[in-house]
Amino acid sequence: MNPRIYILVCVLFAVFSLWNEAVPFEGNEAVITLPEAIETALERNEGVLAARDAVREAEAGMTITRSGFLPMIDVQGSYTRLAELPAIEMEIPVLGTQKFQMGEIENYVARASLQQPLFTWGKILNGYQIANLNVGASQEDYRKQKNELVFNVTKSFYGILVLRELVKLTGDAYKQTANHVDAVERRYKAGVASNFDLLRARVQLKNMEPQVIRVKNGLELAKTGFKALLGLPQDTIINLKGELEYEPIEVDLMQSIEEALDNRPEVKSLELRKEMAGKALAIAKKANWPNIALIANYDYKKPVYFKNEWGTDWNITVALQMPIFTGFGNRGKIRRAKHQFSRVEHGFNLLKEGIEMEVRTSCLQLEEAKKIVESQKENIAQAEEALSIVEERYKQGLATSLEVMDTQLALTQARTNWFQSLSDYLITKAKLEKAIGK
Repeated sequence: MNPRIYILVCVLFAVFSLWNEAVPFEGNEAVITLPEAIETALERNEGVLAARDAVREAEAGMTITRSGFLPMIDVQGSYTRLAELPAIEMEIPVLGTQKFQMGEIENYVARASLQQPLFTWGKILNGYQIANLNVGASQEDYRKQKNELVFNVTKSFYGILVLRELVKLTGDAYKQTANHVDAVERRYKAGVASNFDLLRARVQLKNMEPQVIRVKNGLELAKTGFKALLGLPQDTIINLKGELEYEPIEVDLMQSIEEALDNRPEVKSLELRKEMAGKALAIAKKANWPNIALIANYDYKKPVYFKNEWGTDWNITVALQMPIFTGFGNRGKIRRAKHQFSRVEHGFNLLKEGIEMEVRTSCLQLEEAKKIVESQKENIAQAEEALSIVEERYKQGLATSLEVMDTQLALTQARTNWFQSLSDYLITKAKLEKAIGK
């Protein structure tokens, strides 16, 4: 095969492979794990994409401020036609009065200009450093947005897993109650159960139908929100691949607080913005100080001097500019910069207090969720044993239908509590990781 054709085939194959990986869910049924869901959300979520654009915008701003160090060069051209040439009259002996015209009717100028700041008391440098700090702060804001999204995706993912289990649970409970209704009907026909037992069993079955419908609808609504988080079309069919697993962890409170203050993007972002405010104050304090700049012009024009022909001319100027009075505007800018710096400082202290409280709360909630999970696991075993006992007693005529239904309801509630507590534990664990800044 021709080497060029071979290379072209390889490139096309790679492009199509990347395309298939980039759009794995469009119009298809997708099986998604939690890591895949997080990766997809980070690629597609509009909030994260907007935060990423904010970083790029800040990087562009740094390029703009960097231009202050470099010379500005521009060119211009002009054509001027005078209505009347200025002239002077002079009395010359022998010749008498003579009239001399100044210049030419038609004037052409092509000019190249260069302006280079020479000394600005660090104002350009501080501006560039502010732009550089703004890039870092925007990157931390981007990281915060991603952390928030990861937590929300994780929370939604586990919420769907719980609802999926509850759909199965309510379905099984409904079938179990329906089987019990059949058993009561047989006993009623045999004359060993009352009409009240039969009516009570049928009412219990009907009362369960709204719950089954609500849980199924809740699962569909949760999937709708989940697809919105991931940036997927709503007609995409998703099936989550994952299990609700309990893995207890131990947390050191003080270490977690220190880690949060070191890792949280909000802290780093505000630290950078505090430094930005300090440099903005330095710029404001030097607003009244003189600036020195170099200005150079090179002209190609006609006429040149007193000759009506094309020629060149140039000039170089070192200029000093110093504002004397600005209507107290610069004084106002200094006061504003001081208060901005103070505001950022107060916000930074408030943020650290809020983070410490958030970590403490998450640790307490995690311990609470852990205890509830362990207690509910034992409760399910007891509820299952109780149901087995009461069903056997009912077969022997030693228990009433109401006792059976109450025990079934207790088991359903115990299993519901177990799944809910397990979901709460996993979500609280993810919340603690977000609070720490992981």
